[in-house]
Amino acid sequence: MKIKEAVATLEGLQRFPGRPGLGRVKKMLSLLGNPEKVTTYVHVTGTNGKGSTSAMVASALQAAGYKVGLFTSPHLHRINERIKVQGWDISDNDFVFYVSKIKKLLRKNPHIRPAMFEALTVMAFLYFADQKIDVAVLEVGMGGRYDATNVIKNSVAVITNIDLEHREVLGNTKAKIAVQKAGIIKRKSTVIVGEQNKNLQKIFEREIRKNKAKMVFLKPRELKFLKQSSEGQVFHFEQYKKLQIPLLGRYQLHNAALAILAVRALNERGFNVSEEALRKGLRSVYWPLRLERVHSKPDIILDAGHNLHGVKAVVKTIDQVFPRRGRILILGCSVDKPFKEMSKILATLSKVIIVTKAKYHGAKPKEILEAIQTPKKIFFVTSTVRQALALAQKMARKKSLILVLGGLYLAAEAEEALLD
Repeated sequence: MKIKEAVATLEGLQRFPGRPGLGRVKKMLSLLGNPEKVTTYVHVTGTNGKGSTSAMVASALQAAGYKVGLFTSPHLHRINERIKVQGWDISDNDFVFYVSKIKKLLRKNPHIRPAMFEALTVMAFLYFADQKIDVAVLEVGMGGRYDATNVIKNSVAVITNIDLEHREVLGNTKAKIAVQKAGIIKRKSTVIVGEQNKNLQKIFEREIRKNKAKMVFLKPRELKFLKQSSEGQVFHFEQYKKLQIPLLGRYQLHNAALAILAVRALNERGFNVSEEALRKGLRSVYWPLRLERVHSKPDIILDAGHNLHGVKAVVKTIDQVFPRRGRILILGCSVDKPFKEMSKILATLSKVIIVTKAKYHGAKPKEILEAIQTPKKIFFVTSTVRQALALAQKMARKKSLILVLGGLYLAAEAEEALLD
């Protein structure tokens, strides 16, 4: 089996499980010898920031000398990106090996019928066990309670924030979504909560008490922003002064603070991450396509934010970091997101807007235009992301700022076009 066939095998599984539950994943893991039981876990959920927070926790642990597994989703370019050890993607050979294991298991047990994400999660557990890692950081795929990653007994759980997302699956109110996220709280674990809404905090407190877990709420007053440039940010958090991260956006300070609290919780459970390692980990973290500059002269900034909460934060950050730059906006959103509302917010960034469509899941440019049409803007439409980039670069001056915003698949496709 080659890598393309392995990916096709996974994609041939159902996209969503037939009914919510952890039974399929538990059954597969049991038949494979329960590889998920051999390491310590940090489990991260939330509407936004869970990927960045996971990456920062993993980076700090690596800087302290631990062998670290990281499982995140979705991927940007290759499915291998989702499963990492020591920052390296799982190799094609290893990926094929574990897909073959899953395929063999399902051939013998055709009644299990997992979804693609469930099979990938099982592969991650197998790979991490074989790699003999010290600790794994798992990002929840969707929700928490019935997510495939939730078969573990975590030592530390992190809940970044709550906003409306995946309403058809998780519920149509923040409270219902919070109940799903709270499902990752395990007995006698330490739970780090970043959400500031008091009504939602009560939901987490109830679950924490029920599980006799330790509760740690992020205190925003302990977080002090110092400065931000196109290279990153400097901030204080609690006793830690002048911490640095290479990620833009004030919201990333919130994520960094959660990562610090998670690492501290691990230290209370026997790990030894020094302040020096913590600083190094934060300073060297890499989380791609989050307001990332991928080209200069002209500067091209890509961002993979793909929900309302995310694009609002992106607009605010761009106005703070690049306040007086001439901008050209390449805009495209996924059809399964609230793209009309997102487009209206993003359109405030530039007078010149090129509307385009990502190959995968892209909303029609015509529908985006209908949402943002105004006589004060200059609009262009292209049928491909590559054409949009070529047009923007042709129009741009040396000091112009080209922004590619609106969706994960748009940002990933733009990066691929620029790398060609």
